[in-house]
Amino acid sequence: MGISGIHSCLGAYQLHIDQALLTWLTGLLPALKSIQGQRHIKYWAGKTVAVDAYGWLHRGTVACAVDLALGKPTNKYVGFAMGRVKMLQHFGVTPYLVFDGDYLPSKAREESGRAAQREASKKAGLELLRQGKSSQAYVKLQKAIDVTPQMARHLIDALIEVNVNYVVAPYEADAQMYYLERSGIVDAILSEDSDLLVFGCKNLITKLDQFGECVHICRDDFSSCKEMALAGWTAAEFRSMAILSGCDYLENIPRLGLKTAHRLVRKHKVIDKIIRVIRFDGQYTVPADYLEQFRRAELTFLHQRVYCPLVNRMVMCSDPASPLKDVDLIFIGPEIEEKLIQKIARGELDPMTKKPLLIQGNSGNTVSTIFHG
Repeated sequence: MGISGIHSCLGAYQLHIDQALLTWLTGLLPALKSIQGQRHIKYWAGKTVAVDAYGWLHRGTVACAVDLALGKPTNKYVGFAMGRVKMLQHFGVTPYLVFDGDYLPSKAREESGRAAQREASKKAGLELLRQGKSSQAYVKLQKAIDVTPQMARHLIDALIEVNVNYVVAPYEADAQMYYLERSGIVDAILSEDSDLLVFGCKNLITKLDQFGECVHICRDDFSSCKEMALAGWTAAEFRSMAILSGCDYLENIPRLGLKTAHRLVRKHKVIDKIIRVIRFDGQYTVPADYLEQFRRAELTFLHQRVYCPLVNRMVMCSDPASPLKDVDLIFIGPEIEEKLIQKIARGELDPMTKKPLLIQGNSGNTVSTIFHG
């Protein structure tokens, strides 16, 4: 999901990826500053907006980190998210919440490192709490929080009660939200993850505050960008620049940042030629398998598996021009059988274990009604 502050505890492997991401995201937003429009959420009144549900859930856990770490019952994280839902509705915006699903196989190692760090933070935080150092304990325990599918299910129960549309992605919410926008199901995407622009998001809403103020980045404005020449650029060129400078699926080449990536793509266009130029230049150390890693990162942005609520089955973000190799099919997420994927999408099954989640009350019919509505 990006580096919007919600994954603060990372293993050594993940640290390298997130340093690359930090370079990319902190470089990208200033580079698009001239086309960032200051808006109020009511600008999208009468429209449907996809929302990164886990982003709201993570922000909601800030107020109840200690309770969660101690295993005490709390619904404060649900309250935060529902407060935002009600704000959107108050201003005439229809929210469509999108939940993360399982991890892509390529990220299994990263998540293992994150889990270990979360456990270490929890242990340290509880010890600080035992010593009476509550403020220090609070900081540590915030880093120990992991939003689980069951926590997501609690929010889903609240959404069902007020007839708010939602979907649980088979894998990453970013790809799912982009697909919903691309398919015309939603009109914009609300998220703190700038990688959505790399997927091809047309309207990204970010930095939403409690008053409804936010920032709007519109893809149609790229050609007007003053900080970075993007006029005439294709989606493929923008994606190449993003991947080359470090993205969610590929660590950047050491010391190669956004400005250099922009210059190289602008001059040479094709990644094979860009890598030949970089290697010939000798200023950067390029891994032997970099081109293959780049190709797979690009495939993940283009063809990651998502759920289509129009046909109730798993599809790719976009269809490849030619059949993908078996190894690539695994990389973009293994296919899930139809009956399972429908239950996952409705939040009835844990997207990781594929086992039933605890559902409050008898709400099966309501889920089906609002999910397909």
